[in-house]
Amino acid sequence: MKTNNYMQEEIRDAALGLGFIDARPVTGHPFEVWRKRLSSIPLGQHMSFDHDPVAVSGWPLEEITLWAAVAETPPFEDWPEDCGEIGAYYMCSDERAKRDRAWEEAVVKMGYEIAYDFMLPERAAAIRAGLGVHGLNGLLITPDHGSFVSTSLLLIHAAPPPDARGPEHDLSPGCGNCGVCIKACPTGAISTDGVNTVICLRTYMSHPEHMPEDDYSKMDKRILGCDTCQHVCPKNNSVKRIKPSDDVTESTKIEKLLTDASIEKMLQTTKIRHSSVNDVKRQAVLAAANTGRKDLLPVIESLAACEDKYISKFARWASDSLMQG
Repeated sequence: MKTNNYMQEEIRDAALGLGFIDARPVTGHPFEVWRKRLSSIPLGQHMSFDHDPVAVSGWPLEEITLWAAVAETPPFEDWPEDCGEIGAYYMCSDERAKRDRAWEEAVVKMGYEIAYDFMLPERAAAIRAGLGVHGLNGLLITPDHGSFVSTSLLLIHAAPPPDARGPEHDLSPGCGNCGVCIKACPTGAISTDGVNTVICLRTYMSHPEHMPEDDYSKMDKRILGCDTCQHVCPKNNSVKRIKPSDDVTESTKIEKLLTDASIEKMLQTTKIRHSSVNDVKRQAVLAAANTGRKDLLPVIESLAACEDKYISKFARWASDSLMQG
């Protein structure tokens, strides 16, 4: 453990220099509020997170400081009609990973010992730090950048500074409960009780076995992620949207996402780390049907014989949908 005076400003300055909006320290007390909330929601038991920094690091509580930071994940303007859609968070995933590594390296060079490969709740730490509040949609909502942010966390072997916030701040006042996101959610996954992750469109993308056929059309042309609840949130009204680059729109055209080679190119172009060829192809099949692409019927019909049972299942539904449309 670094024994000289704790220089918290140097850690924060390093974060700001790397593009984070803000970074603040908190204590290493367990995240009990987060753990209880997670255990009460569907699929919560499948989320691989720990809640106790002491157990994760093996260091005494008084020798642990967590640094929570947030960075922008600006949303895109409307995607072109013939393109699939990727959520803002995922479009920034590769950039986020590089920024996180650079922050770790900078802090280590300062002489601090840090923990690696832990799975603590970053959003809960950000709420404890006062960087934002908990939204009905389960996302962190910040004062100036809304919910279009990503969160990062450092676990440092150093005594927390006197002003580090503790678990008494874990119950945030919340977003205000206007209910706009509840009405906008395509599957009704959001309520005043929180998010039913089983019927969230994002969950369907990685767990197609949970998606009923009645919800296939609700997927629209989403390829990865769903930003509906964020787009309608009043807290995001002032968030600036950006235009997707030509190489991104070219690589996300629906007809291209029905072949393995084009999917591989798209994954490289967008640098998405959260999806696979089969995941993308499944979504592209639904996107083709939901946007009325009858010109793609031959390739969709050929995918009905695909070895991936969900690509095959989605292709049969898509073929029927297009022929009846």
